[in-house]
Amino acid sequence: MKKMIYGAAAALTLLATGCTGSFQLMQAVHHWHRNFENRWTDEACYLVACILPIYAAAYTVDTIFFNSVEFWMGESMVQVTTADATVTRVNATTALVKSKASGEVYTLTRSADGTFAMTDAQGNSVTAQVQGSMLTMTLPDGTTRTALM
Repeated sequence: MKKMIYGAAAALTLLATGCTGSFQLMQAVHHWHRNFENRWTDEACYLVACILPIYAAAYTVDTIFFNSVEFWMGESMVQVTTADATVTRVNATTALVKSKASGEVYTLTRSADGTFAMTDAQGNSVTAQVQGSMLTMTLPDGTTRTALM
């Protein structure tokens, strides 16, 4: 019986080798607790996710199952939509933010005091708020977009 368990464990390990995958489940857990407006709620949810082994369980399931399936099938079983825009760093203080919905490109600039300024292609100012790794921008028409930095 022990040989069968060890053999199954070895086979499972071989199936998971070479597959780093996108860790979509881990990203989903991370973005779940990062989406709270209040930093204290964010911290409390993070501690809960660490104390109850939510992160460990998500990592284990991602490593053994979802990433292996993604490797062999070519696509992830877990799809996490976390941003409406993509961020491309130009240099240490400037990044380009491209909206997935409209294709518009915005320029995000960080000043020396740590504040952010954002402009659209025409030079109009766009409201930008950075919280952790999440950028939230509010366009002049009132619509909001999010991006991971």
